[in-house]
Amino acid sequence: MNTALIIGGNGIIGKALTEHFILEQNWSVLVSSRSPLHYTTKAKYISFDLSKPVEITFEVKEQLKNVTHLFFAAYTERSNPYEQVDANMALLKNLLNAVEPIAKKLTRVIFIQGGKAYGAHLGYYKTPAIETDSRSITPNFYYDQEDFLRKRAEGKTWNWTALRPDIIIGVTVKNAMNMANILAVYATLCKEENIPIRFPGSEKAYHVLVNLTDASLLAKAMQWVSEEESTANEIFNITNGDVFRWSQLWPKIGEFLGVDTASPQPFSLQEYLSGKTELWNTIVTKYNLQPYSLDEMVQWGFGDFIFNVETDAFQDVSKARQFGFHQMNGNTSSLLFDTFKQLQNERLIP
Repeated sequence: MNTALIIGGNGIIGKALTEHFILEQNWSVLVSSRSPLHYTTKAKYISFDLSKPVEITFEVKEQLKNVTHLFFAAYTERSNPYEQVDANMALLKNLLNAVEPIAKKLTRVIFIQGGKAYGAHLGYYKTPAIETDSRSITPNFYYDQEDFLRKRAEGKTWNWTALRPDIIIGVTVKNAMNMANILAVYATLCKEENIPIRFPGSEKAYHVLVNLTDASLLAKAMQWVSEEESTANEIFNITNGDVFRWSQLWPKIGEFLGVDTASPQPFSLQEYLSGKTELWNTIVTKYNLQPYSLDEMVQWGFGDFIFNVETDAFQDVSKARQFGFHQMNGNTSSLLFDTFKQLQNERLIP
């Protein structure tokens, strides 16, 4: 029996991973977050505030003794890149300092990086991005966390693996970087006002190559690397396995969600849709949705950034396939529509 400790349980990755492992018979699951979980689960919940050194109670200590795999998907935002490094490094250091002395059975630490490792947040990077691409001189907590784990694991009985998903789609709330929610809520607002949904970015961004990563697929990849000896101390890109252009996918999104589409029209989602709170509240009441506010459902600024990237932005996933992960089957539209169905089933959108 393996025991997973999932850090960042309220995030889009942590939620999907928790739901995945609950269905695995040979896994016991502990899930942690700073605030109470916003979903129900059979996993055992542990509250950790990793922004400061963690004090472990006797009850929690007994639970941590059996941890074999540590899945780190915690993240905290800072506007200053140097402060962002310090804050996110503190999360990982405080976690390891608390858990490592107790979890004597620990064999693997799996942690999440992402497109920022290639400079995606800077607006341009070499494509297709591969795991051996050079680092940028700009401060990046992914680099610091990786270097920290490399050094920390030396001479230990545990090792590490890093996964690099790209733009993630999944079912969650209060998450800054969830493209599925942005698309679904935007379409819902348009449909309610009986107007078409338009691509809000630039004409050039409408036609570049993009890739996404489904959160449930990422969860499968995280289990895969945790169980394969060959993946120790390696880094893997994980996406849905295909690339697309928004110009190809946009009409399909409108058709699936039952809203007309029209030609692109550049505008800021953050500037113009943040004021749709009353309309969203009306929709929540009218369709008996879960009572989450517009701000809890979406972070429009993330959409503004993604929809205005004017160069190809995608990763090469050959390495993961060569190591034996064969579930990146190139079906982004199907995975996205499945996510929309889950959002509907959980009464997050009509």
